Amino acid sequence: MTNRFLIRFSALRPIGVTCAMAIIAVTPSMAGSVTFAQYDQTNGAQQQWTISESTVSMVTTTTVSATGAVMFTFSGVAGVPFTGAEAATFNLTAMTTQTGQCNSSTCTNGNSYDQPGYSGSFSFIDAGAVPGTDLLSGTFSVTENPALTGGTFGAQVGSKIGTFGASTDTTNAFQVMFTSDYLTFAGITSETASWSLSSLQDALSGAFATTATTNSQAYPLTTYTAAGTGTFSTTPGPPSAVPEPATSALIGGALLGLGLLRRKPVRQ
Repeated sequence: MTNRFLIRFSALRPIGVTCAMAIIAVTPSMAGSVTFAQYDQTNGAQQQWTISESTVSMVTTTTVSATGAVMFTFSGVAGVPFTGAEAATFNLTAMTTQTGQCNSSTCTNGNSYDQPGYSGSFSFIDAGAVPGTDLLSGTFSVTENPALTGGTFGAQVGSKIGTFGASTDTTNAFQVMFTSDYLTFAGITSETASWSLSSLQDALSGAFATTATTNSQAYPLTTYTAAGTGTFSTTPGPPSAVPEPATSALIGGALLGLGLLRRKPVRQ
């Protein structure tokens, strides 16, 4: 019995080491929150973003959209096929029927404005080395109270800067969800998409303003455009690269070897 166990253990050792090496190769490192990707517009002055509102049957909907050529960069992620910035096409569309909230009853210049409840999606599609592949995409979802969840548009009244984004947390785990042809987000506990908007203005180059307020609540006054940049982060640590075919074959071969060994009788 003892000899049989030793024979089996000796035969298993090389396959066990191979399996361990393969698993290590695809396991993401556990670390703190880290930015794993960012983008800049190809033409930094182009007004790629639009914020507009419309009212139909007494329901007011605010739409945030963006489209244009950008340079997309992965950072801090080992195993992705790109180094440096990659040409991509950026698209985003999100909508909400929620009013925004000012930190003053009159939404005067200098007041902050935040409008939650956005649902929609975004994508960065490769326009460079591998056209058509998904560098990074995501969805925004209203998971509970729409006044507290989903994507959020923010601005300062009287200024030309703004923000848009969403972040998962322990109580709203699906406010934003990432996907990619090159990354896997297994084991990630938090995902954050954050955009910074500049040159936020209406057709007359006026700064951001709101409609008349009711109990500090209001909508964007008119249609605004803006330029933008963005960052994307996860916790814990960065996402990991999708295993290459060679790595997948290594794992599969090791597991197959274990199965064959289990079936093989051991001679005395």
